[in-house]
Amino acid sequence: MKTVLSVKGMKCGGCEASVREAVKSCAGVISVQPNFRENQVEVEYDEGKADLQAISSAITAKGFQVG
Repeated sequence: MKTVLSVKGMKCGGCEASVREAVKSCAGVISVQPNFRENQVEVEYDEGKADLQAISSAITAKGFQVG
């Protein structure tokens, strides 16, 4: 499944890399494509293995705001 999360606080490619690393560390994530210009992150994940709340928490833990 693919979803797009609204993420506030990303300002550069380094922010994108930080978000990408955080989301990829979550179980069940297949791919992640952050875009700081659009303030969003596209995540493809296995619904049986991934928890969307855990993905959001991983992003928040890096200092960004989801939603």
